[in-house]
Amino acid sequence: MKEKAPENFRLDFAVSREQTNEKGEKMYIQTRMAQYAEELWTLLQKDNTFIYMCGLKGMEQGIDEIMSALAERDGNICQNYVVIFSTH
Repeated sequence: MKEKAPENFRLDFAVSREQTNEKGEKMYIQTRMAQYAEELWTLLQKDNTFIYMCGLKGMEQGIDEIMSALAERDGNICQNYVVIFSTH
């Protein structure tokens, strides 16, 4: 996919055993997402945006906190956000 449309593809990763955040703590996916929260939220408003995340069970809470805050800020009901986000 990246070869066909490099301007439409982005890869970021967070490796907790190898990377640290700005506070010197382990880097987690929710920390990385927080760094790009506004950009992610804008992209998620588009039908052609796909995000793939993988990690340990329990990471959902941190991701939910970030994205729910953005949804509520823009007048979206948190429960609607959760349904939309988890079905795509």
